[in-house]
Amino acid sequence: MNFNQAKIGLLIQKDYGECYDFYTKKLGLVPTWGDRKGPYTSFAMAKGEPTCFDMTLAKEMSLVNGYTQSVESGVSDTVVITLPTKDIQKDYEKLIANGVTFLGKPQKIEAWGGFTSAYFRDPEGNLFELNDGY
Repeated sequence: MNFNQAKIGLLIQKDYGECYDFYTKKLGLVPTWGDRKGPYTSFAMAKGEPTCFDMTLAKEMSLVNGYTQSVESGVSDTVVITLPTKDIQKDYEKLIANGVTFLGKPQKIEAWGGFTSAYFRDPEGNLFELNDGY
C-alpha cells in the first residue's frame, strides 16, 4: 500500500456526461480509460502520462459488496481516496489485523476496468479504496 501515491476518485451524483465534458473540454484532460457514458473514466494530464484521478457514476457503487451511502455525515459521498497496492490481499489482511473494518472483501469489477479493490471508512465516515489497478 502506498499512501504517497494516493489518487482521488470522484463519485458523480448528477450528470456524468457533463462532468466528462468539463474535464476533457474545459480542463483539457485526456481519458486513459472509459468514455462519456461511464460508468468509470480515468484521466491524465496528457496522452501517455499517468492517471491523475478518476470518476465513477455514484450509483455504480452499488456493485461494491457492503457499500452503503455514509449516513454519519448526512451528505452524499462525492470523493473516494484511492490507495494503490501491488498486493491487495496482503494489505487487506494487514489492515484487518490492525482493526480496520472493510465494507466487503476485495472484488474485481469488470465494468470499472477489471482491477481489484476493497473499501473501508475512517472514523469520520470518509471513504477509502485499496486498488491494485494503479
